[in-house]
Amino acid sequence: MRKVHIWDYSRLNFVYTTLSKRKLQWFVDNGHAESWDDPRFPTVQGMKRRGLKVDALKEFILMQGASRNVNLMEWEKLWTLNKRIIDPVCPRHVAVTSDKKVPVRLRNGPAIPEVVSVPKHKKFPPAGTKLTTRMSQIWLDQVDAVLLKKGDEVTLMDWGNCIIDNVVTDNDGVVLGVDADLHLEGSVKSTKLKLTWLPQNDELVSLTLADFDYLITKKKVEEDSDVDDLDIDEIVD
Repeated sequence: MRKVHIWDYSRLNFVYTTLSKRKLQWFVDNGHAESWDDPRFPTVQGMKRRGLKVDALKEFILMQGASRNVNLMEWEKLWTLNKRIIDPVCPRHVAVTSDKKVPVRLRNGPAIPEVVSVPKHKKFPPAGTKLTTRMSQIWLDQVDAVLLKKGDEVTLMDWGNCIIDNVVTDNDGVVLGVDADLHLEGSVKSTKLKLTWLPQNDELVSLTLADFDYLITKKKVEEDSDVDDLDIDEIVD
């Protein structure tokens, strides 16, 4: 019989992650993860629940090829591929952080609120349209409002330009309110600030934004180490 050559290829590893099914089961059994489709899990169902497209996963795997070297990959590479796939087609929605949100008074704004239809994605018509209300009282994010100065011309997304007339702040520099005048004949190409906004009405929906971190704070988990060897500070709930 001919001599058989056996080649061992390395397993793909990720930072702050264990791919051991036994160790992942420990996280589920001890309540650190809700199930095998937890968005922080390196399982296909978990990553899909987090927003990963299967096409991005396939492209990532094909890019790796076969290697005998041990690779410790960064997650950012996979999510960058995923963003390239979903960015051209995913609908856009607007939100304003409720903490320290800034009221803006448009002195020449619509006396009666106007409901208009705008595209969910300007470059992808199949994404559909959404309804937005234009009125004289709107909300801005605090991080956007602190950039405003009297006399600035800025663009309100999906509406047009406005000129800042007054910015009210407290002693700590927190913006408490803004007065502005619509300048819809202004060019949106000439402004540096493009601001997202929401109308001040009762139809706004509260939501919670979840930012998923790693289950483990230790960058490299050794294959032969046991999950019980991890310090409690290295496990994130």
